[in-house]
Amino acid sequence: MRIVVLAGGRSAERQVSLVTGKACKRALEDLGHEVKLIDPDVDLPVRLWQEWEAGCDFVWIALHGPGGEDGVVQGMLDWLGLPYQGSGQLASALAMDKLVAKQIFRAQGIPTADWIAWDRQNPLSWDECVAVLGSPLVIKPSNEGSTVGISIVEDEGSFAQGLQLARSVSPRIFLERYIPGKEITLSILSGQVLPAIEIIPAQGSFYDYEAKYTPGGSRHVIPCSLSAAGLARCEAVGLRAYQALGCEGLARVDLRVDSSENPWVLEVNTLPGMTPTSLCPDAAAALGWTFTELVQRMLQEALQKASRPLPQQTLQESQNQKS
Repeated sequence: MRIVVLAGGRSAERQVSLVTGKACKRALEDLGHEVKLIDPDVDLPVRLWQEWEAGCDFVWIALHGPGGEDGVVQGMLDWLGLPYQGSGQLASALAMDKLVAKQIFRAQGIPTADWIAWDRQNPLSWDECVAVLGSPLVIKPSNEGSTVGISIVEDEGSFAQGLQLARSVSPRIFLERYIPGKEITLSILSGQVLPAIEIIPAQGSFYDYEAKYTPGGSRHVIPCSLSAAGLARCEAVGLRAYQALGCEGLARVDLRVDSSENPWVLEVNTLPGMTPTSLCPDAAAALGWTFTELVQRMLQEALQKASRPLPQQTLQESQNQKS
């Protein structure tokens, strides 16, 4: 097949995206496909149209963050009729907006930490936030990934700095109750829950950008240290979060697990990283899959999804049979 890999873009996760894209390009080439990598930083609609006219068969999205992981590219590809891996436009948009995702989780009875949306028109003070959420608390941009713009704050000074940092990357931010405990992540491929990973940062307890992408910045522990019952609860909650947003293909659910081994969903990533230090390839490796085998499974799932008849096609076929 002729495959275009989209990597780079304009988000704060641009460099991570490029690493992901190059790794996936190599794997797809190893599988025998003709692969071209495009950085959509400039004229993405034009370049996709050109590739579509040239006979592109498939688009592999290796973008992270706004403009790639939030449904924008997915909607464009749907319009062009080009198949791609991962979740569709709606699920991508819902997962990328952490505030909306948390509202869906709460409505579905999926445990997620309490939060307050921060409004610059009616800003809350440190004392007011602590009265509701306790201390420390977490300040998050609503629509960024890779912990970009996130702070754990414990006093009024760090609170002000955290607000400034979050507002520098997103106009929509929120404050979240900090859940002491373990950082657990679940990779889910088409409804199959891969082995859970416990993340232990090398420095401190915050799994920040440096801990994620610097070699040796964190340890990925498989199997995790949860009991069988605690792990089962995590897997059940993670799968419910994946399904509640309508995710497809590979996605990653990040959780905090408290001292009673109760899981709390932090977020769902619909285009998780595929770099040498990324979590999903590690989870796949625990099942004996190579990186290339993981890519092959993702591609096969996407092609199977693309071959399914649309609901209106199915209805029309049914009506034709009746007539």
